[in-house]
Amino acid sequence: MKLKLFLAGLLTASSLTVAAESCLGSDSKVSTSEVQKALSGILNNARVVSVSNTPISGLYEVVIESGGRKVPIYIDCNLKYLVNGEIIDINKKVSLTRERLQQLQAQANSEKEVKLVKILGKEKVELLKKEGLLESVNIVDLKSMPKPNVAYGNGNIKIYVITDPQCPFCARLHEEIKKVLAQRKDVSFEMIMYPLPFHKHASGVAQNIICQNDNAAKQKMLDTAFSYTAKGDENGLASLEKPCNAGKQAIDNNLKYGQANSVNGTPTIIFPKGVAISGALPADKLNKLIDILK
Repeated sequence: MKLKLFLAGLLTASSLTVAAESCLGSDSKVSTSEVQKALSGILNNARVVSVSNTPISGLYEVVIESGGRKVPIYIDCNLKYLVNGEIIDINKKVSLTRERLQQLQAQANSEKEVKLVKILGKEKVELLKKEGLLESVNIVDLKSMPKPNVAYGNGNIKIYVITDPQCPFCARLHEEIKKVLAQRKDVSFEMIMYPLPFHKHASGVAQNIICQNDNAAKQKMLDTAFSYTAKGDENGLASLEKPCNAGKQAIDNNLKYGQANSVNGTPTIIFPKGVAISGALPADKLNKLIDILK
C-alpha cells in the first residue's frame, strides 16, 4: 500500500514537472487572490494566506488557513496542479514542509499569546502555558454567542459547552461537568447543541432536546442521550429523535456561530473572556481553568 502511494506521488510529481515547464524562467508571480480563485472549488472555507517560491522551479508554496490553523500546500505556476505532501531535502535529509509547519505553528502561538495577554493579562497566560494548553486555546466572540439550549447549575460564572448528544467525548465531559457542579456552586454550564453531520441521530435528538418545554425536561433528555451514547446504544438514540422547526433553527444558528469562530469539533468549552478549549477535560483541570479564567 505504501509503495502504491509512493508511486502515485511520483506520477503526480512527473505530471507537475511537465506542466510547469511552460512557465519556468518567468518573473511573474501569482497573487493570493489568483490562487484562492483557482482553488475555490476544493478549499471549502479555507483561506489563502500567502504564496511564495519553493526550492523547486515552477512550484509555489501556498499557506492556507482553516479553523485557525495554517498549513503549507503546493501548486504549480500554471495553477493546474495541487500537491498536498512533503518536500524533502535529500542532501540534508530533512522535510522542508515539516520545518515550515513548525515555523507557522510557532508564529501562530506567538500571535495568540500577544492577543491573550491583552485579554487576560500576562499572569493568567503564564498559568495557561504552565498547564500546557496555550496551543489548544482559541479565542471566540462572546457577544454573538447563540442562546444556550440547556443549562446546568445556577452560578454566576458561565461556562459555555458546544456539544453533540451522540459524541462519546461529549458524554465523557458531561460526567466531569457533573463532578464540578457537585464541588462548587459558583458556576453554570450553558450547553449549545452542535450535532456533527457524521452522527446520524445527533440532529434529531438535539432538536428534540431544544423543543422540550422546560430546562428540567431538556436536562433529562440530554442526560439520557449521553447515557445511550456512552453505551453505544444507537436504538436508544434513535428513540429520542424528534425533529422540530424551532430546534432546527436553533441548531442552524449554532452551526453558523461555530463556523464563524473556528469551532472544529465537540466538545468545545468556552470559558470567560471567550477562551475556548476543545476536548473532554477532567474535573480537576476544569476546576483549575475556571479559577484561572474567572
